[in-house]
Formats: sequence, structure tokens, C-alpha cells
Amino acid sequence: MTHQLYDIDLERTLLASLIFEPNLINDFFHQLNSQELCFHESHQVILKTILNLHSNGVPVEEGMINNTLKKNGHLVENELVLILTATPVATIRPYIDSLGELSNKRQLTSLIHSFNHDLHNESIASTALLSKTLEKFENFRQTHRVELFETHDIVSLKAEEADFICKEWLPFPKKTVSLISAPGGSGKSWMVLQLMMRYLIESPTSKTFAWLSEDPIGLTAHRSEKIASSIVAKPLEYFKGRMAISNSPTIQVLIEQGRGVEVNAFFSDFKKSLSIYDLIILDPLIAFFGADENNNAHARKFMQLFTEWAAKENKTIIFIHHSTKNTTQARGASAFTDAVRLVYEVSVVTDKKGEVDETRSHLRKISLTKDNYGAAKLLGGKYVSRQIFPETKIDPQSFMKDF
Repeated sequence: MTHQLYDIDLERTLLASLIFEPNLINDFFHQLNSQELCFHESHQVILKTILNLHSNGVPVEEGMINNTLKKNGHLVENELVLILTATPVATIRPYIDSLGELSNKRQLTSLIHSFNHDLHNESIASTALLSKTLEKFENFRQTHRVELFETHDIVSLKAEEADFICKEWLPFPKKTVSLISAPGGSGKSWMVLQLMMRYLIESPTSKTFAWLSEDPIGLTAHRSEKIASSIVAKPLEYFKGRMAISNSPTIQVLIEQGRGVEVNAFFSDFKKSLSIYDLIILDPLIAFFGADENNNAHARKFMQLFTEWAAKENKTIIFIHHSTKNTTQARGASAFTDAVRLVYEVSVVTDKKGEVDETRSHLRKISLTKDNYGAAKLLGGKYVSRQIFPETKIDPQSFMKDF
């Protein structure tokens, strides 16, 4: 057995941590297997004693450990002293992982040695040897599965309600992906710019970014000035250094390869470039997609990339998406709307006859059509109207000249 297959110092640090911080035992009880985790025989005995004391509700401390070891005829007092002089750590997960990896290597080495020994045994037929070896490796695999995901005891979790930005105007949940669906010419860009400003007013230390790929920069600047002065009542200078836009050619996140799709290698650079921004708005969604708009598998893969990014890096991400013809519903694959936590649909305000109300052309009707986190409670309902454009005052004398 070579030194690469075990680490006595790591074992001592782990055991010292369990003795000085017994609360760690609760968190990692099922991963502390004395026979597999520790190589040193004395450490196996001591770890088993610690786990037995804990299971029986007996305090895990030096005196109780020593008494139990002596009672069971284990003469490991000198090794216990060395463990107690080791420096405990607050986080033992890396130690369990490292020792587990060494344990796996020891067991695999043992399996290979056993196979090699049987291979040179002429009395064992090749078919029997193969069957025996496959059985051993299958048993190893069954007891050493790869951890593909984390599990959490519900009782140990800290309860948190969903948090939102722009609670007073148009709430969007933080750390996730939302979608605004609207037909062309409905004022989506005006709405996006106002959303950015209102968020920055309520959160002065935050930064926002909008990729408005369909609008010239000069036009966006003009609209921003109008919104700042006429709607949110702040000088545009107030948002300096915190409100950024781009109308550069978009980066397509997915690339079609044969019958499938691959993630663009530049996606990681895309995320790094936007790492300083808290609110990220991408308009329109389809310009960043790069795959079959009606393919649900492609849409799920695309949206999953942004959902994971939002959760991991605490981003609020909003996609602007075109609606189907003559409706406000998002077009393309249903997976786009299935994957997000909130969807707003934008439409013009109509009168009682269902015709466009020209007296309220500066307003838009906002319909909350998907709400997983309770935005309706903040919004006051599922249907609201919001001012999107500066209100135009009509000159009566100018109006009469047309008649």
C-alpha cells in the first residue's frame, strides 16, 4: 500500500473536528463509514465509537470516548492523543470527499490485485474469472454511486419568501428568468427602459443592462431622455454608470449540429461580460436563440442555461419575446414559457366596445399570465395598466384646424 492511497493527517483532522464540533455529525452521519473512510485501523475504531456514542445520545467528548474504547478492549489511547492535538475545521465536506476518493482507490486497487491473482490461477476457467470479476465490480459500483445532485433535509433549510424588483410598479422575481410577450409596435423598448430606471431608483447600488438589438442607439437615447424627464422624474444623469445598453449583433447561444444543438463556446464569455449587472434584459429572445424556435427540446436547453446562470450568480434576467400574430401570447415552443417563473403579456388599452382607446394611448394593458412566485399579490391583480409613453397634450386650437 503506497502513501498515495491514504492520508493519516486528513483522517486525524476529520476525527478532531467531529470531537470538537459534534454538531457536524448530524450533517454528515450517513457519509461517515468507519471501515471505508479511514485507512488507519485505530481511526476506524475511534470513528465507529464516535458514531455509536452519538447514536445513543451520549456526549461525544474525550472522556466518554476513552472510557468506551477501554471498555471494549481497544488500546488506542496514544492515537487518540494525536487526534486531539490536531486542528479541527469548521467545514468537513472537503475532508470527507478527499478521504472517500482515497478509499475508492484502495478498493479498486484491491479488486485489481484480486483479479491479477486469479488470472494466474490455472484452475479457474476464463469464463468463471470474467463472471467473478464483473460481479465484484458491479458490487463496487452499487455501493459507490456518483453523487449527481444534492439533497437537503427540509427541516434544516432556512425559509425564504420570493423577492422581487420593482415591487411598486411591475414586480419581477429575483434570481430567475421572466418573460415579456408583446406584438411589434406595442412599446416593449419603452417599457424596458422605464423598468431599468425604476429598478435603479429603488436600488441605487445596482447596475442594469439591456441588449436592444432591434433599436438604433440614438433612438434609445432619445426615448430614455423622454422617460427620465416625463415619467420617472429623474435627470438622465442620475443613471450614469449604472444603466448600459447594446445594439450590437447578438450572440446566438445555441448552434445547430446535425439533428441536435450545442452551446456556443462564447456563452461563458457572454456571461463574464455581463457579470457586473444585476438586471439583464435581452430583446428579442429569438435573436439569441440560434435553433429551431418551435422545438421544445432546443427551447428547454436554451432556457436552462439562463435559469442556472440567474440562480447561481443572483441575476434577474428578462427576455422580451414576440407574440404570435394578432395575439399577445408568446410564439414558438411552449418550453419558453414553461421554463420561466413569470410572464407578462402587453397589449393596447381598449374601450368598452373593444376598440383602441386613443385617449389612453400612453398606457398599455399588462396581463400577468404566469405567476409562480406570487407577483399578483404585489401587483394587486392579474390585469393592470401602466404608463409606457409620455402623455401627449392636445392643443384644442390645433385640433379644430382639421375641421
